[in-house]
Amino acid sequence: MTGVYLYCLARSDCLAANGALLGPVLQGVDEGYPVTALCDGDLVAVISEVVIADFSEQNLQTLEWIGARATRHEAVVARTMAHSPVLPVKFGTLYHGRASLKDFLQRHRPTMELGLDKLRGKSEWSVKGYLVEQDARNIIAAEDSEVLARRASLSPSPGLRYMQQKQLDATIDAALERGLTRVNHDLQLALSRYALEATFMRLHASAVTGRSERMVFNSSFLLSEEILDEFSAALSQQQDAYASIGLILELRGPWPPYNFCPALSEVAA
Repeated sequence: MTGVYLYCLARSDCLAANGALLGPVLQGVDEGYPVTALCDGDLVAVISEVVIADFSEQNLQTLEWIGARATRHEAVVARTMAHSPVLPVKFGTLYHGRASLKDFLQRHRPTMELGLDKLRGKSEWSVKGYLVEQDARNIIAAEDSEVLARRASLSPSPGLRYMQQKQLDATIDAALERGLTRVNHDLQLALSRYALEATFMRLHASAVTGRSERMVFNSSFLLSEEILDEFSAALSQQQDAYASIGLILELRGPWPPYNFCPALSEVAA
């Protein structure tokens, strides 16, 4: 049994004169079905057919099964975004048929219309901050008054000195975390001035990032095309300001605005 897979919502700008999606033929999450569109006036749902049984709970929890399909999902949304504002939908959003999808569009049309209008000419960009932690600890050890006082009072006795060194390490850790809290606040404040919206994102462990440095900052920003150069310049200034403590800032994008879409009361039916 087949169903309708939804990639994103867009404007008719993404369609050619014959109603097909602009650009070369897109490959959908199910390679057996092409990407098409369901139109409701100027509102377009970018869709394809899929075999519903393929989207079992077991498959949706299997990274090997999701991998290539999620990549194709993202490619469809990115292609659509090149021609129209988009409201991207999470991977695996299914409808039993076109009728249920069209009913969903009609019930939420005002929210979708406002969202697409708001997002025209805008995209999501991420800024991630990675810390060379030992560099930061060395700076704290050399400059923090409490740390310097504890170091000066270390006992010559090996046993007592060991316990005091443990306390000193804990003091450095606490000072580092306090400093990172200030950095996160100040950095978010400095960059948000150039964004239409901004939101903190979850920090990831090195096993996820694939980097040896610790992730200490992760935010997404909704930026207009006109302000991107100013935002990039502001980020460069922040990088220069924090380079001495071992902080590396990384800008990535543009992304579909997943974190700045209006909330809808349902995603699939």
